[in-house]
Amino acid sequence: MHRGVEELLEITLRDLFSGKAEKVSAELEHAEQVMLEHEKQHFSDKHTKHHKDKHAGDKDKEEKYSSLYTSFDVLKSHEDWLPGFHKNNDYIQSVARCLQMMLRVDEYRFAFLSVDGISTLLSILASRVNFQVQYQLVFCLWVLTFNPLLAEKMNKFNAIPILADILSDSVKEKVTRIVLAVFRNLIEKPEDQQVAKEHCIAMVQCKVLKQLSILEQKRSDDEDIMNDVDFLNERLQASVQDLSSFDQYATEVKSGRLEWSPVHKSAKFWRENAARLNERGQELLRTLVHLLERSRDPVVLAVACYDVGEYVRHYPRGKHIIEQLGGKQRVMYLLSHEDPNVRYEALLAVQKLMVHNWEYLGKQLEKEIDKQGGTAVGAKA
Repeated sequence: MHRGVEELLEITLRDLFSGKAEKVSAELEHAEQVMLEHEKQHFSDKHTKHHKDKHAGDKDKEEKYSSLYTSFDVLKSHEDWLPGFHKNNDYIQSVARCLQMMLRVDEYRFAFLSVDGISTLLSILASRVNFQVQYQLVFCLWVLTFNPLLAEKMNKFNAIPILADILSDSVKEKVTRIVLAVFRNLIEKPEDQQVAKEHCIAMVQCKVLKQLSILEQKRSDDEDIMNDVDFLNERLQASVQDLSSFDQYATEVKSGRLEWSPVHKSAKFWRENAARLNERGQELLRTLVHLLERSRDPVVLAVACYDVGEYVRHYPRGKHIIEQLGGKQRVMYLLSHEDPNVRYEALLAVQKLMVHNWEYLGKQLEKEIDKQGGTAVGAKA
Protein backbone atom coordinates (compact mmCIF):
# COMPACT_ATOMS: atom_id res chain seq x y z
CA MET A 1 0.00 0.00 0.00
CA HIS A 2 2.75 2.44 0.95
CA ARG A 3 4.63 1.80 -2.28
CA GLY A 4 1.51 2.26 -4.41
CA VAL A 5 0.75 5.61 -2.78
CA GLU A 6 4.36 6.73 -3.21
CA GLU A 7 4.45 5.78 -6.90
CA LEU A 8 1.15 7.52 -7.63
CA LEU A 9 2.32 10.63 -5.82
CA GLU A 10 5.63 10.68 -7.68
CA ILE A 11 3.80 10.72 -11.02
CA THR A 12 1.24 13.21 -9.71
CA LEU A 13 3.77 15.64 -8.33
CA ARG A 14 5.94 15.43 -11.45
CA ASP A 15 2.92 16.39 -13.55
CA LEU A 16 1.96 19.12 -11.10
CA PHE A 17 5.33 20.80 -11.35
CA SER A 18 5.30 20.60 -15.14
CA GLY A 19 2.07 22.62 -15.14
CA LYS A 20 -0.37 19.82 -15.94
CA ALA A 21 -2.73 20.57 -13.09
CA GLU A 22 -5.92 20.05 -15.08
CA LYS A 23 -4.77 16.64 -16.31
CA VAL A 24 -3.80 15.59 -12.80
CA SER A 25 -7.10 16.82 -11.42
CA ALA A 26 -9.02 14.66 -13.90
CA GLU A 27 -6.84 11.59 -13.30
CA LEU A 28 -7.27 11.81 -9.56
CA GLU A 29 -11.04 12.31 -9.69
CA HIS A 30 -11.71 8.59 -10.09
CA ALA A 31 -9.16 7.67 -7.40
CA GLU A 32 -10.85 10.08 -4.99
CA GLN A 33 -14.29 8.59 -5.63
CA VAL A 34 -13.04 5.06 -5.00
CA MET A 35 -11.31 6.21 -1.84
CA LEU A 36 -14.42 7.96 -0.55
CA GLU A 37 -16.57 4.85 -1.01
CA HIS A 38 -14.32 2.83 1.27
CA GLU A 39 -12.83 5.54 3.47
CA LYS A 40 -14.21 4.50 6.85
CA GLN A 41 -13.36 0.82 6.40
CA HIS A 42 -9.81 1.38 5.24
CA PHE A 43 -8.51 4.27 7.33
CA SER A 44 -5.88 3.35 9.85
CA ASP A 45 -7.51 3.52 13.25
CA LYS A 46 -4.68 2.02 15.25
CA HIS A 47 -2.62 3.50 18.02
CA THR A 48 0.58 5.23 17.06
CA LYS A 49 3.36 2.78 16.46
CA HIS A 50 6.67 3.29 18.16
CA HIS A 51 9.20 2.79 15.41
CA LYS A 52 12.56 1.26 16.14
CA ASP A 53 14.32 3.40 13.56
CA LYS A 54 14.04 6.57 15.66
CA HIS A 55 17.72 7.28 15.11
CA ALA A 56 17.66 6.73 11.37
CA GLY A 57 19.60 9.32 9.42
CA ASP A 58 17.98 12.55 8.31
CA LYS A 59 18.76 11.65 4.72
CA ASP A 60 16.74 8.41 4.92
CA LYS A 61 13.85 10.28 6.52
CA GLU A 62 13.98 12.94 3.81
CA GLU A 63 13.81 10.32 1.06
CA LYS A 64 11.04 8.39 2.80
CA TYR A 65 8.77 11.41 3.15
CA SER A 66 9.92 13.36 0.09
CA SER A 67 6.54 13.16 -1.67
CA LEU A 68 4.71 14.28 1.46
CA TYR A 69 7.09 17.20 2.02
CA THR A 70 6.82 18.23 -1.63
CA SER A 71 3.02 18.23 -1.45
CA PHE A 72 3.15 20.24 1.74
CA ASP A 73 5.64 22.77 0.32
CA VAL A 74 3.28 23.43 -2.58
CA LEU A 75 0.39 24.01 -0.17
CA LYS A 76 2.54 26.10 2.17
CA SER A 77 3.63 28.39 -0.65
CA HIS A 78 -0.01 29.17 -1.40
CA GLU A 79 -0.66 30.13 2.20
CA ASP A 80 1.63 33.13 1.72
CA TRP A 81 -0.43 34.67 -1.05
CA LEU A 82 -3.87 34.22 0.41
CA PRO A 83 -6.56 35.26 -0.26
CA GLY A 84 -5.71 35.44 -3.98
CA PHE A 85 -4.92 31.78 -4.47
CA HIS A 86 -8.52 30.93 -5.39
CA LYS A 87 -7.48 31.66 -8.99
CA ASN A 88 -5.39 28.46 -8.86
CA ASN A 89 -8.03 26.14 -7.47
CA ASP A 90 -7.26 23.29 -9.89
CA TYR A 91 -3.68 23.30 -8.71
CA ILE A 92 -4.56 23.40 -5.02
CA GLN A 93 -7.26 20.77 -5.34
CA SER A 94 -4.79 18.40 -6.99
CA VAL A 95 -2.24 18.87 -4.22
CA ALA A 96 -4.96 18.45 -1.60
CA ARG A 97 -5.95 15.14 -3.21
CA CYS A 98 -2.36 13.97 -2.86
CA LEU A 99 -2.51 14.75 0.85
CA GLN A 100 -5.90 13.07 1.19
CA MET A 101 -4.34 9.83 0.00
CA MET A 102 -1.01 10.09 1.79
CA LEU A 103 -2.47 10.92 5.17
CA ARG A 104 -4.31 7.60 5.17
CA VAL A 105 -0.93 6.13 6.18
CA ASP A 106 -0.45 6.56 9.93
CA GLU A 107 3.29 7.22 9.94
CA TYR A 108 2.88 9.97 7.33
CA ARG A 109 0.54 11.77 9.70
CA PHE A 110 3.31 12.54 12.18
CA ALA A 111 5.67 13.53 9.38
CA PHE A 112 2.98 16.00 8.30
CA LEU A 113 2.65 17.32 11.84
CA SER A 114 6.43 17.79 12.06
CA VAL A 115 6.43 20.24 9.12
CA ASP A 116 3.64 22.35 10.67
CA GLY A 117 1.07 20.80 8.35
CA ILE A 118 -1.98 21.07 10.61
CA SER A 119 -1.36 24.76 11.25
CA THR A 120 -1.07 25.43 7.52
CA LEU A 121 -4.29 23.58 6.68
CA LEU A 122 -6.16 25.55 9.32
CA SER A 123 -4.76 28.91 8.27
CA ILE A 124 -5.97 28.25 4.71
CA LEU A 125 -9.36 27.09 6.00
CA ALA A 126 -9.66 30.26 8.08
CA SER A 127 -9.53 32.31 4.86
CA ARG A 128 -12.15 32.51 2.14
CA VAL A 129 -11.81 29.39 -0.01
CA ASN A 130 -14.33 27.58 -2.19
CA PHE A 131 -16.32 24.65 -0.87
CA GLN A 132 -14.29 22.01 -2.74
CA VAL A 133 -11.00 23.17 -1.20
CA GLN A 134 -12.77 23.41 2.16
CA TYR A 135 -13.99 19.86 1.84
CA GLN A 136 -10.61 18.45 0.83
CA LEU A 137 -8.62 20.17 3.56
CA VAL A 138 -11.16 19.30 6.28
CA PHE A 139 -11.00 15.74 4.92
CA CYS A 140 -7.23 15.81 5.61
CA LEU A 141 -7.93 16.90 9.19
CA TRP A 142 -10.48 14.11 9.55
CA VAL A 143 -7.97 11.49 8.45
CA LEU A 144 -5.44 12.87 10.94
CA THR A 145 -7.93 12.59 13.82
CA PHE A 146 -8.11 8.81 13.46
CA ASN A 147 -4.81 8.76 15.32
CA PRO A 148 -5.61 9.21 19.06
CA LEU A 149 -2.52 11.32 19.76
CA LEU A 150 -3.25 13.68 16.87
CA ALA A 151 -6.91 13.88 17.89
CA GLU A 152 -5.70 15.07 21.31
CA LYS A 153 -3.40 17.70 19.79
CA MET A 154 -5.79 19.05 17.17
CA ASN A 155 -7.43 21.86 19.13
CA LYS A 156 -4.05 23.22 20.23
CA PHE A 157 -4.07 24.64 16.69
CA ASN A 158 -7.48 26.27 17.30
CA ALA A 159 -9.17 23.76 15.00
CA ILE A 160 -12.59 23.73 16.67
CA PRO A 161 -13.41 27.47 16.28
CA ILE A 162 -12.34 27.41 12.62
CA LEU A 163 -14.35 24.26 11.87
CA ALA A 164 -17.35 25.65 13.77
CA ASP A 165 -17.31 28.71 11.48
CA ILE A 166 -17.18 26.46 8.42
CA LEU A 167 -20.13 24.44 9.74
CA SER A 168 -22.11 27.61 10.39
CA ASP A 169 -21.52 28.94 6.85
CA SER A 170 -21.75 25.62 5.02
CA VAL A 171 -24.24 25.33 2.17
CA LYS A 172 -22.87 22.05 0.81
CA GLU A 173 -23.92 18.80 2.44
CA LYS A 174 -20.55 17.12 1.94
CA VAL A 175 -18.78 19.95 3.79
CA THR A 176 -21.27 19.66 6.65
CA ARG A 177 -20.78 15.88 6.75
CA ILE A 178 -16.98 16.01 6.93
CA VAL A 179 -16.92 18.74 9.62
CA LEU A 180 -19.32 16.73 11.80
CA ALA A 181 -17.13 13.66 11.26
CA VAL A 182 -14.08 15.58 12.52
CA PHE A 183 -15.99 16.76 15.58
CA ARG A 184 -17.07 13.20 16.33
CA ASN A 185 -13.48 11.94 16.10
CA LEU A 186 -12.28 14.74 18.39
CA ILE A 187 -14.60 13.33 21.06
CA GLU A 188 -14.33 9.60 20.34
CA LYS A 189 -10.66 9.11 19.51
CA PRO A 190 -8.66 10.77 22.35
CA GLU A 191 -7.61 8.27 25.00
CA ASP A 192 -7.40 11.06 27.56
CA GLN A 193 -11.03 11.66 28.55
CA GLN A 194 -10.18 15.08 29.95
CA VAL A 195 -9.12 16.16 26.45
CA ALA A 196 -12.37 14.79 25.01
CA LYS A 197 -14.27 16.79 27.64
CA GLU A 198 -12.33 19.95 26.74
CA HIS A 199 -13.19 19.40 23.08
CA CYS A 200 -16.89 19.13 23.99
CA ILE A 201 -16.72 22.35 25.98
CA ALA A 202 -14.91 24.11 23.12
CA MET A 203 -17.66 23.06 20.71
CA VAL A 204 -20.33 24.36 23.09
CA GLN A 205 -18.42 27.62 23.37
CA CYS A 206 -18.29 27.91 19.57
CA LYS A 207 -22.09 27.58 19.27
CA VAL A 208 -21.99 24.11 17.69
CA LEU A 209 -25.15 23.11 19.59
CA LYS A 210 -27.06 25.83 17.73
CA GLN A 211 -25.89 24.43 14.38
CA LEU A 212 -26.81 20.90 15.46
CA SER A 213 -30.31 22.12 16.31
CA ILE A 214 -30.66 23.65 12.83
CA LEU A 215 -29.45 20.43 11.20
CA GLU A 216 -31.86 18.42 13.33
CA GLN A 217 -34.78 20.50 12.11
CA LYS A 218 -33.72 20.09 8.48
CA ARG A 219 -33.58 16.27 8.85
CA SER A 220 -31.11 15.44 6.10
CA ASP A 221 -31.55 12.21 4.12
CA ASP A 222 -27.87 11.51 4.73
CA GLU A 223 -27.72 8.84 7.43
CA ASP A 224 -24.11 9.67 8.40
CA ILE A 225 -25.00 13.30 9.02
CA MET A 226 -27.97 12.48 11.23
CA ASN A 227 -26.04 9.84 13.19
CA ASP A 228 -23.28 12.34 13.89
CA VAL A 229 -25.79 15.06 14.79
CA ASP A 230 -27.43 12.73 17.33
CA PHE A 231 -24.08 11.65 18.77
CA LEU A 232 -22.74 15.20 19.09
CA ASN A 233 -26.00 16.49 20.55
CA GLU A 234 -25.94 13.86 23.26
CA ARG A 235 -22.28 14.42 24.18
CA LEU A 236 -22.40 18.22 24.10
CA GLN A 237 -25.62 18.39 26.12
CA ALA A 238 -24.03 16.10 28.73
CA SER A 239 -20.94 18.31 28.90
CA VAL A 240 -23.11 21.39 29.48
CA GLN A 241 -24.62 19.72 32.55
CA ASP A 242 -21.15 19.15 34.04
CA LEU A 243 -19.80 22.54 33.00
CA SER A 244 -18.58 24.71 35.88
CA SER A 245 -18.42 28.47 35.43
CA PHE A 246 -14.62 28.29 35.46
CA ASP A 247 -14.60 25.59 32.74
CA GLN A 248 -16.83 27.83 30.67
CA TYR A 249 -14.57 30.81 31.21
CA ALA A 250 -11.34 28.89 30.50
CA THR A 251 -12.74 27.47 27.27
CA GLU A 252 -13.87 30.89 26.10
CA VAL A 253 -10.44 32.41 26.77
CA LYS A 254 -8.61 29.55 25.03
CA SER A 255 -10.87 29.89 21.99
CA GLY A 256 -9.78 33.52 21.62
CA ARG A 257 -13.40 34.52 21.09
CA LEU A 258 -14.24 36.57 24.14
CA GLU A 259 -17.73 38.00 24.44
CA TRP A 260 -19.78 39.58 27.21
CA SER A 261 -21.06 36.27 28.58
CA PRO A 262 -22.48 36.42 32.15
CA VAL A 263 -19.38 34.91 33.77
CA HIS A 264 -17.26 38.02 33.07
CA LYS A 265 -19.54 40.36 35.00
CA SER A 266 -20.08 38.01 37.94
CA ALA A 267 -18.42 39.35 41.10
CA LYS A 268 -18.93 35.92 42.70
CA PHE A 269 -17.01 34.27 39.86
CA TRP A 270 -14.01 36.57 40.30
CA ARG A 271 -13.99 36.23 44.09
CA GLU A 272 -13.94 32.44 43.82
CA ASN A 273 -11.77 31.98 40.74
CA ALA A 274 -9.32 34.88 40.29
CA ALA A 275 -6.48 32.83 41.80
CA ARG A 276 -7.19 29.96 39.38
CA LEU A 277 -5.99 32.10 36.48
CA ASN A 278 -2.50 31.34 37.80
CA GLU A 279 -2.90 27.60 37.17
CA ARG A 280 -0.86 25.77 34.50
CA GLY A 281 1.88 28.36 34.44
CA GLN A 282 -0.60 31.26 34.20
CA GLU A 283 -1.88 29.87 30.90
CA LEU A 284 -5.13 31.87 30.91
CA LEU A 285 -3.42 35.12 31.87
CA ARG A 286 -0.85 34.66 29.11
CA THR A 287 -3.67 34.05 26.65
CA LEU A 288 -5.46 37.23 27.76
CA VAL A 289 -2.28 39.27 27.30
CA HIS A 290 -1.74 37.65 23.90
CA LEU A 291 -5.27 38.65 22.88
CA LEU A 292 -4.63 42.22 24.04
CA GLU A 293 -1.64 42.26 21.72
CA ARG A 294 -2.91 40.34 18.69
CA SER A 295 -6.69 40.63 18.46
CA ARG A 296 -8.28 43.15 16.12
CA ASP A 297 -11.80 42.52 17.42
CA PRO A 298 -12.99 45.44 19.61
CA VAL A 299 -15.25 43.15 21.70
CA VAL A 300 -12.38 40.75 22.43
CA LEU A 301 -10.11 43.65 23.41
CA ALA A 302 -12.75 45.25 25.66
CA VAL A 303 -13.54 41.98 27.47
CA ALA A 304 -9.84 41.13 27.87
CA CYS A 305 -9.20 44.55 29.45
CA TYR A 306 -12.12 44.02 31.83
CA ASP A 307 -10.86 40.57 32.83
CA VAL A 308 -7.35 41.84 33.52
CA GLY A 309 -8.82 44.54 35.75
CA GLU A 310 -11.00 42.07 37.66
CA TYR A 311 -8.09 39.66 38.14
CA VAL A 312 -5.95 42.45 39.60
CA ARG A 313 -8.81 43.61 41.82
CA HIS A 314 -9.41 40.16 43.32
CA TYR A 315 -5.91 38.67 43.46
CA PRO A 316 -3.42 40.38 45.83
CA ARG A 317 -0.31 39.82 43.69
CA GLY A 318 -2.18 40.35 40.44
CA LYS A 319 -0.63 43.69 39.53
CA HIS A 320 2.91 42.35 39.77
CA ILE A 321 2.08 39.28 37.65
CA ILE A 322 0.28 41.30 34.97
CA GLU A 323 3.25 43.67 34.76
CA GLN A 324 5.63 40.71 34.38
CA LEU A 325 3.55 39.33 31.52
CA GLY A 326 3.47 42.69 29.73
CA GLY A 327 -0.27 43.15 30.31
CA LYS A 328 -0.10 46.60 31.89
CA GLN A 329 1.75 48.00 28.89
CA ARG A 330 -0.80 46.51 26.48
CA VAL A 331 -3.77 47.88 28.45
CA MET A 332 -2.22 51.37 28.53
CA TYR A 333 -1.58 51.20 24.79
CA LEU A 334 -5.30 50.55 24.24
CA LEU A 335 -6.20 53.83 25.96
CA SER A 336 -5.81 55.40 22.51
CA HIS A 337 -7.75 52.71 20.60
CA GLU A 338 -10.20 53.94 17.97
CA ASP A 339 -13.13 52.06 19.52
CA PRO A 340 -14.73 53.97 22.45
CA ASN A 341 -15.69 50.78 24.32
CA VAL A 342 -12.12 49.50 24.18
CA ARG A 343 -10.84 52.86 25.45
CA TYR A 344 -13.38 52.81 28.29
CA GLU A 345 -12.53 49.27 29.44
CA ALA A 346 -8.81 49.98 29.14
CA LEU A 347 -9.23 53.08 31.32
CA LEU A 348 -11.13 51.09 33.96
CA ALA A 349 -8.43 48.40 33.94
CA VAL A 350 -5.68 50.99 34.38
CA GLN A 351 -7.60 52.52 37.29
CA LYS A 352 -7.89 49.09 38.93
CA LEU A 353 -4.17 48.55 38.45
CA MET A 354 -3.42 51.89 40.12
CA VAL A 355 -5.99 51.54 42.91
CA HIS A 356 -4.63 48.12 43.72
CA ASN A 357 -1.21 49.70 44.06
CA TRP A 358 -2.50 52.42 46.37
CA GLU A 359 -4.29 49.85 48.54
CA TYR A 360 -1.09 47.83 48.77
CA LEU A 361 0.92 50.91 49.73
CA GLY A 362 -1.74 51.85 52.28
CA LYS A 363 -1.50 48.43 53.92
CA GLN A 364 2.28 48.64 53.99
CA LEU A 365 2.11 52.07 55.65
CA GLU A 366 -0.33 50.75 58.25
CA LYS A 367 2.07 47.91 59.03
CA GLU A 368 4.96 50.35 59.39
CA ILE A 369 2.93 52.61 61.69
CA ASP A 370 1.90 49.62 63.83
CA LYS A 371 5.48 48.44 63.94
CA GLN A 372 6.76 51.87 64.98
CA GLY A 373 4.00 52.15 67.59
CA GLY A 374 4.98 48.76 69.01
CA THR A 375 8.64 49.79 69.15
CA ALA A 376 7.76 53.01 70.97
CA VAL A 377 5.66 51.15 73.53
CA GLY A 378 8.50 48.69 74.07
CA ALA A 379 10.98 51.53 74.59
CA LYS A 380 8.74 53.18 77.21
CA ALA A 381 8.39 49.92 79.08
